[in-house]
Amino acid sequence: MAGAAPPMNERVDAPDGRIGYGEFAIRTLIVIALVALAIVIWKLHDVLLLAFAGILVAVILHAAADGLCRLVPLRKGWGIALAGMLILGALVGVGVLFGQELRDQLSGLSDQLPGAWQRFAAWVGERRVQSVIDAVSPDGSTVASIAQSAFGMMTAATTGLVLAVLGGIYFAASPAEYHKGMLAMLPRAARARVGEAAREAGHALRNWLLGQLVSMAATFAAVLVGLTLIGVPSALALAIVAGLLEFIPLVGPFLGAVPALLIALTSGVETFAWTAGFFVVWQQIEGNAMAPLVMRFAVSIPPAVTLFALFLFGGMFGIVGIILGGPLTVAAWVLVKCLWIDPRENREHGCPDGR
Repeated sequence: MAGAAPPMNERVDAPDGRIGYGEFAIRTLIVIALVALAIVIWKLHDVLLLAFAGILVAVILHAAADGLCRLVPLRKGWGIALAGMLILGALVGVGVLFGQELRDQLSGLSDQLPGAWQRFAAWVGERRVQSVIDAVSPDGSTVASIAQSAFGMMTAATTGLVLAVLGGIYFAASPAEYHKGMLAMLPRAARARVGEAAREAGHALRNWLLGQLVSMAATFAAVLVGLTLIGVPSALALAIVAGLLEFIPLVGPFLGAVPALLIALTSGVETFAWTAGFFVVWQQIEGNAMAPLVMRFAVSIPPAVTLFALFLFGGMFGIVGIILGGPLTVAAWVLVKCLWIDPRENREHGCPDGR
């Protein structure tokens, strides 16, 4: 009949390119589903970050197991178990050899930091320091309350670390099962490409983690030797703090130098100057000589991208986002490249299937 309305599932061939009611409804549902998924991810971001930390532990275990399997003919499962036991044994051995000295230095460090902070405030000017604190914490938080909050975050981080290690062991035991389960939730047409992107991201994370472990070990050794020669108290504890903070790209080396500079200030201005000079020289060596060598085997990300990604993840997820900002940036960089940039370049060159 003339003038009858088209069915809801048919496209309207209008001259201005308007779409049909059915396709518009589908697109609207897709947008609503994506928004709902984003809300769910935001609500569950703590769990998702913990799962990501478990994936990092699994990547480390697999990397260590691959190295063992090259040296000793072992099945992958036995290699993972042996790698985990060797890592645990190494940590226990370090604790036995240096545990008492480390406890004494950490205790001394906690006792010296308040005095070091007061000396720093007197040197710089208490009003200037207080204005900076007020700017950072406009709600009137004091140094004591900030320290208490930091202790609470350390306790939560320790609990999260234990859960991440346990989750990483389960992930490492049967990674193919979790990989298939993740792909099963996706449309069939997207599984191959997403699976390849996930493998590329895992490979990039492995190389990045190995590079960071090398940087952390080198920073620990250099800071321990340098602070010992300069005569800064609690050199071992300060070296461990600097080595651990090296895990955070770009920002970590500067954060690792702060406790050492505060403690050095308690021994005099000359010791402070030598310590500051040492960290400047070491960061130049680490940034210009060692980091490029390490990055040859890892994914190369522009420093500006890494810095703003750290700010982004820190603003979204807090201190955990800053700690995991490096590997999160690596994974996001590789996934965007594999799922969006490479397919678009292939289409532009006439290869829609990526061949």
